[in-house]
Amino acid sequence: MGYLFTFAALLCGAVKGYCGKKTSGYVSAYKDAMFINMIRMLFCIAIGFLLLALQGDVSLLWVDLVTLGIAALSGVATSVFVVSWLVSVKRGAYMMLDVFLMLGVLVTLLCSLIFYQEAIKLTQWLGIGLLIVAVLIMCSYNNSIKEKITLSSLGLLILSGLSNGIADFSQKMFVKEIGGSAAVFNFYTYVFSSIVLFIFWRIFSRKAPAEAADGVQTLSSAAILKKIFGYVLVMAACLFANSFFKTLAATTLNAVQLYPLNQGCGLILSSVMSAVLFKEKLTVKCIAGLCVAFAALLVINLL
Repeated sequence: MGYLFTFAALLCGAVKGYCGKKTSGYVSAYKDAMFINMIRMLFCIAIGFLLLALQGDVSLLWVDLVTLGIAALSGVATSVFVVSWLVSVKRGAYMMLDVFLMLGVLVTLLCSLIFYQEAIKLTQWLGIGLLIVAVLIMCSYNNSIKEKITLSSLGLLILSGLSNGIADFSQKMFVKEIGGSAAVFNFYTYVFSSIVLFIFWRIFSRKAPAEAADGVQTLSSAAILKKIFGYVLVMAACLFANSFFKTLAATTLNAVQLYPLNQGCGLILSSVMSAVLFKEKLTVKCIAGLCVAFAALLVINLL
């Protein structure tokens, strides 16, 4: 069942990524990214509550402080991830985000090894090494079709990877420390995430200029949301489903099985999506990187 849940999470993540790429052109400032993602989190909260209500489990929302603490860690990490993801996707080839999200995989694996003694076999380390090789190949591919990334863009990409890794590890923490309803955990994750995004949206809104540098009036965050409202709804549903299914998968799969598989398949899917839907060229380097990534996933999960 763990692999089935992972596959469902992957499909939801792919749809979410497509919508994110389609809407990224509307985001011109941090405040806009924060506002749009705050609305996404509010939709996720509504989805979580509706799911619990349909199951007759609303009473499960009364939780202890440990559960709230883990959900708070997940929520803060998630809010940092979604904003840095949406802003950085404007600055390079779409697949570069998946490249740097491999950093998150390493964070999750090391934390699971240290805190929960989830052993990693020698062959699995070999597979992780192959995934890193695939990442390096894909980095080289990206530089061949885009300008080299700036330091600020690099910082955003690294931040995306680290925050995603912490968010993933919080799922493992919930499974190991608490267990119980994945819907409850994800509900509170998005409660805390929406609070963080609201605070920073207000801060950045005060600092943002009313007009663009050339004197042209810029669109307000609300006006941007109106243009992409349908995409935001779909992204919210896919975001909740992606996290929900990964939390379920974490109950049966070790971190070394789940997170490299999720990110490696995500890298392959995003590469194909970039070529088919966003017209980014699949060069020999790209195909080689995809083949190495696929081989790495076989080594990690089958040997």
